[in-house]
Amino acid sequence: MAFCALANFSCNNSVVAENQTNAIFSDTVKNSFSLITEKKEIVTDTFTTVTNTKPIYIANNSKSDIYSASYLQLKAMLAGQAPINFKKAVYIVENAFLDGKLNEDWYNTEIKNITTAMQNMIAQKNIGNYKTAPNWAAFTIMMDSLPQNNNKPMTYDFEDFMGEKDSAKMFVSKLLRTKSGNCHSLPSLYKILVEDLNGSAFLALAPMHLYIKHIDENGKWVNIELTNKSIPRDQWMIQQMSISLNAIQNKVYMNPLNEKETIAFCIIDLIDGYKAKHGYDDFVFEMANCALKYYPACVTALWKKSNYYLYEREKLLKKNNGVRNEQTDSLNKLYVKMQKQIDSIGFTDEDPEQYANWLKMVENEKQKRLNNQPK
Repeated sequence: MAFCALANFSCNNSVVAENQTNAIFSDTVKNSFSLITEKKEIVTDTFTTVTNTKPIYIANNSKSDIYSASYLQLKAMLAGQAPINFKKAVYIVENAFLDGKLNEDWYNTEIKNITTAMQNMIAQKNIGNYKTAPNWAAFTIMMDSLPQNNNKPMTYDFEDFMGEKDSAKMFVSKLLRTKSGNCHSLPSLYKILVEDLNGSAFLALAPMHLYIKHIDENGKWVNIELTNKSIPRDQWMIQQMSISLNAIQNKVYMNPLNEKETIAFCIIDLIDGYKAKHGYDDFVFEMANCALKYYPACVTALWKKSNYYLYEREKLLKKNNGVRNEQTDSLNKLYVKMQKQIDSIGFTDEDPEQYANWLKMVENEKQKRLNNQPK
């Protein structure tokens, strides 16, 4: 789990560091721990895929066979019945939400075009012997203005950055098409590109946020922030995002996700897509439990289970004309228990407005640094 790229990022103990090609960057990072964060009833992230395999579990009485098939594909990766492939998993999630209409050949070709350019960049620099060469190439081609990307680096899309109006705003396919993305699609594409060139890059989570961790050439962890083209130190992220020591120790935030945790993260995205279309039901509960089996510290999955109990309780109360009974009280106890568990592991309750303000702050800091660079 690591990345030290061949680029020169001037980083001064906090916010952002601007990329300049041609040297090795490294940064010391301590206390690598992670988790995902979802607030109650907040729907974001990605969604899952299509398959020709007949599903065993039919989501919500055949309401969505494509989601059942997609879930089984991801579950097979987790169970060792299919190779773990993050690029494929992302396609599966997005294709499911798009009702099977995402062209896989187009998706793979777009990625291949970028990785081919990256290989040429590495060869031109004669840096293929560095294990972090793919990381340097991915960061550079995504963040810098170069002939290889038609002088159009990828940018942050501040409009509907949580995907609340349009869930596809979170998608890698949208990023490939428009060259603008967010804290979900940018690190996801980065990881795909690096892994396609046999490099290593790991997703990590902060409150309402996703970023990259990798190991540099000196064996030290580095944080890569693609939303603002920076290499922030752990201390800065902890301070700016109000991350508690408890959350770090419980691997809720700032932990590089391993292969199975990453696919479990994709199942959470699949849930979000399904839930946005069909609401809560037993299929959501089934998928959340599967994700937690392989990613126990996933606070987003815990939130989904908690919300499921609340949803079932409210459904029963409505059916009973508001009259409580043993079953509604039992569901309420399960909901309260889950809430206590979520609080105990260090979940940070940050709302979208706070996150938007943080994004604006780091963007302003980046612009200041750009304006102060020598002409």
